Amino acid sequence: MVTHAMMEHQDRRNAASGLRTTQLTADALVQQGGQDGPALSMPYAEICEIRLNVEMAGPSSQVVCRVSDRAGHELAFSSMSWVRPGAYELKADTFRALLIDLHRALDPWRSEIRFVEGPKLGFMIALFTVGTLTASICLAGFAWLFFWQENGAGLFFLPGVIAGAWLIRLFWPRPPKPYDPDRYALAKPLQPSGEASSTEG
Repeated sequence: MVTHAMMEHQDRRNAASGLRTTQLTADALVQQGGQDGPALSMPYAEICEIRLNVEMAGPSSQVVCRVSDRAGHELAFSSMSWVRPGAYELKADTFRALLIDLHRALDPWRSEIRFVEGPKLGFMIALFTVGTLTASICLAGFAWLFFWQENGAGLFFLPGVIAGAWLIRLFWPRPPKPYDPDRYALAKPLQPSGEASSTEG
């Protein structure tokens, strides 16, 4: 169990969501949604999965940690925070510190928790299906116009074929990849940066 004082990590997912404050207590992971928003408390003993995934953050990408408990609740915090359209503030120092403290706090229940990397299978199947449909429809349109109608306009369908193929390749359904929790439990936090940085689109 982690016994030292806990820092707070704050992030904002997008324009529609409020500022989230995530921290650890002696026996739970707690997240407060905005100043007056509801707080979700997730006892360590009830946590069953930690999932790390790389997701888009405007023109850049961020690491998102999704924590699930046995009741089906999910709590997420990320390494970047939305500032305005196209701009995200880097929160890597507090994100990594919270991630390290969380893995240390969960050590007594490690054997009961799935530590995995990558998107959820349902999400992958959904985007794989979108990619398959996109590639199939665009390929049919290209073949019908370019070969049967001998119309050069069929070439406009090729970007759709390429985009669909890219989705198929990227989200081909596969089982989650487990990772060793010691990667974070034994790691050292980053040194706080002097000033926040942002990524502009």
